[in-house]
Amino acid sequence: MPDVACSQHMKEYFKNLADGAEYCYQIANEARSKGLDPELSVEIPRAEDLASRVEKLLADWHVEGVAERIRELSKDHNREEVSLLIAKEMASKEAKTREERVDRAVRVGLAVLTEGILVAPLEGIAGAKIGKNSDGSEYLSLSFAGPIRAAGGTGQALSVLIGDVVRRELGLGKYIPTDSEVQRFKEEIPLYRQCQHLQYCPGNEEIEIITSSCPVCVDGEGTEKMEISGFRDLPRIETNQVRGGACLVIAEGMCLKAPKIQKHVKKLGIDGWEFIDEYLKWKQHHEAEVSGGKETKGIVPDSKFLKDMVAGRPVIGHPSKAGGLRLRYGRGRTTGLAALAIHPGTMFVLDDFLAIGTQIKIERPGKAGAVTPCDQIEGPILLMKNGDLIQPKEAEEVRAIRKDIEEIVDLGEVLLPYGEFMENNHVLAPGAYSLEWYKVELESKCEKLPDDWKDPTYERAKEISKTYGVPLHPKFNLFWYDETVDGLNVLRSEIIKHGNFAEGKLILPRDDFPKRTLETLGALHTIQDGKIVIDFYSIPLLEGLGLGVDGGKIIEKVPLIDIGEDEEKAFSSATLRSVSNVLGIEVRARAVTRIGARMGRPEKAKEREMKPPPHALFPLGQNGGMQRLVSVAVRSRVIEVDIGVRQCTNCGKTGYFCGCPDCGGHTIPISEPTTQKVELSKILSDALSKLGIYPAPEIKGVQGMMSKNKTPEALEKGVLRASNGLFVFKDGTIRYDMTDVPVTHFRPNEIGLSVEKAREIGYVTDTFGNELVSGDQVCELRVQDIIPSVGCGDYLVKVSKFIDDLLEKQYGMERFYNAKTKEDLIGQLTIGLAPHTSGGILCRLIGYTKSNVGYGHPFFHASKRRNADGDEDSVILLLDGLINFSRSFLPDRRGGLMDAPLVLTTRLDPNEIDKEAHNIDVLWEYPLEFYNATLEYKHPKDIEKIMDTVATRIGSSLQYEGFGFTHDTSNISAGPAESAYKTLETMIDKMNAQLEIARKVRAVDSQDVAYRVITKHFLPDMIGNLKSFSSQTLRCTKCNTKYRRVPLIGRCYCGNTLTLTVHEKSVKKYLEIAKEISEKFDLDAYTQQRIAIVEESMNSLFQSDKIKKCKLTDFM
Repeated sequence: MPDVACSQHMKEYFKNLADGAEYCYQIANEARSKGLDPELSVEIPRAEDLASRVEKLLADWHVEGVAERIRELSKDHNREEVSLLIAKEMASKEAKTREERVDRAVRVGLAVLTEGILVAPLEGIAGAKIGKNSDGSEYLSLSFAGPIRAAGGTGQALSVLIGDVVRRELGLGKYIPTDSEVQRFKEEIPLYRQCQHLQYCPGNEEIEIITSSCPVCVDGEGTEKMEISGFRDLPRIETNQVRGGACLVIAEGMCLKAPKIQKHVKKLGIDGWEFIDEYLKWKQHHEAEVSGGKETKGIVPDSKFLKDMVAGRPVIGHPSKAGGLRLRYGRGRTTGLAALAIHPGTMFVLDDFLAIGTQIKIERPGKAGAVTPCDQIEGPILLMKNGDLIQPKEAEEVRAIRKDIEEIVDLGEVLLPYGEFMENNHVLAPGAYSLEWYKVELESKCEKLPDDWKDPTYERAKEISKTYGVPLHPKFNLFWYDETVDGLNVLRSEIIKHGNFAEGKLILPRDDFPKRTLETLGALHTIQDGKIVIDFYSIPLLEGLGLGVDGGKIIEKVPLIDIGEDEEKAFSSATLRSVSNVLGIEVRARAVTRIGARMGRPEKAKEREMKPPPHALFPLGQNGGMQRLVSVAVRSRVIEVDIGVRQCTNCGKTGYFCGCPDCGGHTIPISEPTTQKVELSKILSDALSKLGIYPAPEIKGVQGMMSKNKTPEALEKGVLRASNGLFVFKDGTIRYDMTDVPVTHFRPNEIGLSVEKAREIGYVTDTFGNELVSGDQVCELRVQDIIPSVGCGDYLVKVSKFIDDLLEKQYGMERFYNAKTKEDLIGQLTIGLAPHTSGGILCRLIGYTKSNVGYGHPFFHASKRRNADGDEDSVILLLDGLINFSRSFLPDRRGGLMDAPLVLTTRLDPNEIDKEAHNIDVLWEYPLEFYNATLEYKHPKDIEKIMDTVATRIGSSLQYEGFGFTHDTSNISAGPAESAYKTLETMIDKMNAQLEIARKVRAVDSQDVAYRVITKHFLPDMIGNLKSFSSQTLRCTKCNTKYRRVPLIGRCYCGNTLTLTVHEKSVKKYLEIAKEISEKFDLDAYTQQRIAIVEESMNSLFQSDKIKKCKLTDFM
């Protein structure tokens, strides 16, 4: 195993993981050697690094020895360069044909690019061929398939560049496209966008520049049912269907990632790609024309996150609107890698729609992230029904008063790390003037911090500011930035006229007073005897307005005017200048950047099931009925199914099982699957007898096998799964899915881990090097340790019992786990797997969270090519994967190898994971230079040298540990465990709750929410369902066969009746609520007319004019 830079105790950690995996492999191989599975050994090879993964992933392409060469090249080149160089070398190696050489070389290069874990090199490339141009010269054509999407835009773009390097090595000419081939892409890419999601859809000019000059032909399989109507039957394009893979490579690859192509082309000196320079110049010029050539200072509101709004998922803040989430810089224990943190009270005040792990679509700096808790930042400011304006500090306080909330004036802060701005290439925006900012500013002005710097009185805060020349302490800040100078002067004059001061409190009349301005400023107050009473903020408010107190009366001391600035700064505020002037102290903004947001997908922690879910991968054909029940099929005693033919290696007899029923030998597939008679009654009886299980549980099989050889799974496994209440996935494993959320530090008591067990599994000291003696100490998470949900723990206990039963009763071996509770599984090994990959990651279970998420180190998620933007991945108990996974069960179709552990990474190397993790900042405190840079809207790259990120540690012993965080939280499970979106039963309930939140949150435009829900969800859904109804298929209720038209016999060929697949209720389900909402929120006439037209279309479809009942008045 190649060495990596790490400390001694990390080496011991990796050794323990490797030893544990080796022991599990030995047990699994012993079980496999019994001959009861498709292969006699474990089918998941281990790989210790990227090079090894590439070699094992592409074993079918005969790439022996490539791992060592990749390691050699990696010493002097980055990953992108290695991919190009190794592809060039592979092209020079012999193969049967030149096409095979090209195909192999491009796959190897792409596998290096995608860390040897994605399915794209296996399934994303459909093949390579050498064609001829009109002038007789040869060119290279790469055919892409749908799974190329998994490679991402960079992988898609660079795969074409790899193809160009390979064609040069083979002496092939450039591709010369015909005008029809170029025009076809102009028609095809917009069509593909109608079928599938595209991150970026280029215009005709962009497509023209790229496709007419690309030296490699980008072709593909037909992936969609939709066909081209204009440029059909082209001689060099084999299909008229929309080519999804080719569209992705051109749009999301070469157009969207053109800057990256340009970077590598220039660095490596590759000619023939000058068209990329031309494309980028055109794009720059075009964008300048669109913007009118104006340069905006700072940032502007961006409504992209509202684009695909869904009914029932509330908007919690319109773009940059006051009252929305306030940007605060810092990294919590659970933030980074797209995850963000808000106060648990904010989650509760939004009626539990945001829970831990819920996806939230945000205005900036990225597109989306997972919600996590942090109670060290500010929570929401609430206007109560009695008129009080309060800001509860504890989440439990919010839960207790939820029913009495009239309006959410301010949502509180959102904690976002510097690394998120770096990753998303977003300029730094001014954040909240927080305690940590105040601290580093004060430290820069004095040798030692005053003892009371953290929590001074107001007078002491002013004294510190004047003594050291620092801004006013953030404890006494109001939202001055959100008001205008004119608005403050109106408030000022009203306070002078009607205000009184007594016992340290400012007393104001409630009637005919600009109370809303007080709310906007965040001046907390209560209503007492019909009066507004301001306590804590009374003096800061008065002095900030240039007022004073004289004998209980409010007097004017200094006029509130904007004095202006000699030099215009990047960030400036007339209001803050005015307030600072009257105070004689600089006052910073409590909030500048507000971030609009809406709810995305709800969090998930649930067992993975096929649809419909089987207990065994055993074919029953139509004999099991609609539910594919073995108990129904067994009534026929002997059934006929399409199943594989296997031959015993000992006695030579043929059958369909992996183990020979006659001699006990192992069988191998020998020919194409055929229809065979299966004595199901005897098979079931023998299985029950062997396992000692009576009576038989209700076992569900599959209708038919989808694999190439159609090898069935042993029925005994299905019996044991059914007995333990488990279902099987397509590859023979049992899985549990959870939303990915990062965590770098944990407390043992918040994950149900005892100190004794923590020390046993290697956590002997806390983050600061102190001996671990208490469950409240903070420990740094090891990179391959995971903290799944409690539900996952309970589920894995059932899986462990199934594995133990399998070992004991099926294989005649000793039980392994012997787990009675989920705590018994702490320390056991599992496999982490993302759906778009073909490689698993070895991980260790160390505790459980009450939230419905899967906590893991950022490196663990990044090694699966994931971030924490709301996606979910699966966990498989290691022995289950090693014993039960088989390629023989995987579907024999495009994409069949996705979501399968074809290789297992046993040790994570930070240099070989997704580079998004390299942008995670790991400081304990942000420097003053950072905060100053935010006021100037600097680019994150301008200050990267002063920020400690993972990227700066790669290759050193600190690349795995010694990470810091700026904000702690009392418990990583604080907040709602489950989103209300999942608990509310009907769409009507969800929609009503969504509109109620829109009404309550001051930062939300409720009318706009109603408009967007109708135009973006309800109307498209109803129109789509109308089309589907008129072109629907019919389905047999017995055999599930589908027909485009009714057979002439009027029923299914099995004799059963047929039923519709789209019904009237599903077409009309949103009609009434759409009408009700449009009227309630007084939407524009055009939108209401659209609804009326759709209703008229529905009525004409479902109501017969012949049966229409008429009244006499209808003719008058």
